[in-house]
Amino acid sequence: MVPDLLAQWMKERRSPYLLLTFIGLSVLAVVLFGMSSEGKTKIDVFLAEGTSEAEAAGWIERLNKSEAFEFVLRDEEPARAEVREGRAMAAVQLLPDDYRIVAAVDEIQGLLAERHVDTVFRQELQLRAAAERSGDPERFRLDAERILQNPPLTLHAAAPDGGEIVSYDMGLQLMFGFALFLAMFTIGSKINAVNAEKTSGIWNRMILSPVRKTQMYLGHLTYGFAAGFLQLAIVYLIFLYGFGFDLGGRFGMLLIVSALYTVAAVALAMLIAGMTKTPVQFNMVYPSVVPIFPLISGAYMPPGTITNDVLLVIGEFVPLTHAMDALLGIALYDAGWGDIFLPLAKLLLFAVICMGVGINLVERGRR
Repeated sequence: MVPDLLAQWMKERRSPYLLLTFIGLSVLAVVLFGMSSEGKTKIDVFLAEGTSEAEAAGWIERLNKSEAFEFVLRDEEPARAEVREGRAMAAVQLLPDDYRIVAAVDEIQGLLAERHVDTVFRQELQLRAAAERSGDPERFRLDAERILQNPPLTLHAAAPDGGEIVSYDMGLQLMFGFALFLAMFTIGSKINAVNAEKTSGIWNRMILSPVRKTQMYLGHLTYGFAAGFLQLAIVYLIFLYGFGFDLGGRFGMLLIVSALYTVAAVALAMLIAGMTKTPVQFNMVYPSVVPIFPLISGAYMPPGTITNDVLLVIGEFVPLTHAMDALLGIALYDAGWGDIFLPLAKLLLFAVICMGVGINLVERGRR
């Protein structure tokens, strides 16, 4: 096993660009897509005819009390162009006592923004109407603001165990999703060396040497595992210390879960290597199958987006699904071993089945 590992390492040392490329892509993908999901969503606001800037400033101040949206005053033409060309989900046209939503398509963020704007306008217009009927509008507004600051009835939301509700971090989910997804390509490129060596006749010559077949398999599998696990660990450390991501207080558990996922990914690559006979066939099948996994598992989508029963059943056979469940449970909800036992058991079962079938197919192909 050691000579085979050293041989793989020598090839990697001469050309480490593939591993470095996938590490860079993992970081770049999260920076481009994950970072933007953490901050407020910016929405352009423009004035309708007859609306003064003073009135607009008052409405924008009220609208910007939201924790999810940031409303910015812009000219009408650039704001409409952003929506028309798909660079913005929506824009708001302000009238003195009303508003209009400008949107190209219906999407969840746009609907949430419209609901927020509608709530702000309704509350403000109701206060104005009540103030006009009170006889002393200024005194009424002061009393209303005082009551709103110290309401007689408050609601407190808590988790089922009485603790504070943890806000969901979509950026963290995307970080795990992209890291796990791209690690599969690194692992696949290393396991494909089995097909390459079979095709070139290296395995036939190795059989005549003192190296046993088991050691040859262990060498390739161990090196594929090491490359994938190292890539995941480096990506986690970059986001933990470089970007300040909160990965929870159990980094060791994250690494153990990632190790089990890497074993499952190695087993899957070995299964596809057994189903294909040449490196070219592997490079055709593997990159076609793997990109489907994040979509089926919902790695790029908010929780609860996938509701189709068929897709949910198929997702149970995707290792990415169970790895994401375990990693997010640890990082977001401080889950323990008992909480993530089921996803880990599914990963291990997947790895055992795929590895056994894959090696069997590789051996049949050699005959």
